[in-house]
Amino acid sequence: MENKQGKLITIVLAILLVLAIGYGFYLNSAHNELTEGLEAEKTEVKAELDQLIVQYDAKIAEGTTLNAKLVAAREDIVSYRDSLNSQEKTSYSTLRKYKNRVSSLQKKNKELFSQVEELTADNTKLNGEIVEAKATIESQDEANADLTSKNEVLLSKVSIGAVLSVGELQAVAMKKSSNGILSETSKYKKTDAFRVSFKINKNELTESGDKLAYLVIKDTEGNIVAPKGKVTFDGTELYYSDTTTIEYKNVETDVVLITDIDRKETQKGVYTISAILNGKPVGETTLELKGSFLGIF
Repeated sequence: MENKQGKLITIVLAILLVLAIGYGFYLNSAHNELTEGLEAEKTEVKAELDQLIVQYDAKIAEGTTLNAKLVAAREDIVSYRDSLNSQEKTSYSTLRKYKNRVSSLQKKNKELFSQVEELTADNTKLNGEIVEAKATIESQDEANADLTSKNEVLLSKVSIGAVLSVGELQAVAMKKSSNGILSETSKYKKTDAFRVSFKINKNELTESGDKLAYLVIKDTEGNIVAPKGKVTFDGTELYYSDTTTIEYKNVETDVVLITDIDRKETQKGVYTISAILNGKPVGETTLELKGSFLGIF
């Protein structure tokens, strides 16, 4: 009887041992399966974080005004990924926390990338408008340059057309009687003055107003007769014999100058008289003074 009970206890203990060993194997297998599952999820979370980093790198490379925010967000993701990698043992609760954080980062990523895309679209539109405006400006500049060139040509023509001209320059020698009356003469010994006259032609392109005229009288040797002063034209000094100011009103204007000279300084020969009006030579003529008949008259 005792032998039967001993055998029965042995059998029961053996069965319990087998069950304990089997349960141990089961628990170990379940633990390994859970660990593998957690590691797989950890790898998946890390892959999602790496993908986010790649996306941020691409957006940062576009160089928008949101780069500072993008860089900060990328650094946050890198830090979070490195924290996940440093976890030697990953529990379900820890992994859950990381997955929630990834979900939050993806949402933030979507909002930020949406802003970048909107900004990029605005920049593209603005760049298009800038290119169009630049093309318009260049076209306008070309038109303005062409107009300026035409205006310069027109102004040049107007300037040329505005130069005053005169009719024939006439000069006669005059003698003065005892009562001061002047009369014409051809004798050098009797010449007390030169009477020079000309007519300024009508010119509507010329600005009306005072015009300065100069007379230059030269004797047979080229000396200035009765010099009154000197003036500079185009860098050249010119001595003149007489000058007058003419009020010009864009109509034909008669001009007469009587230049007194000293008869003692005159001599026989051909005199040259030239006129300068408004800084430009406008006419020249000659006048011959003769000697007296038999040296008497």
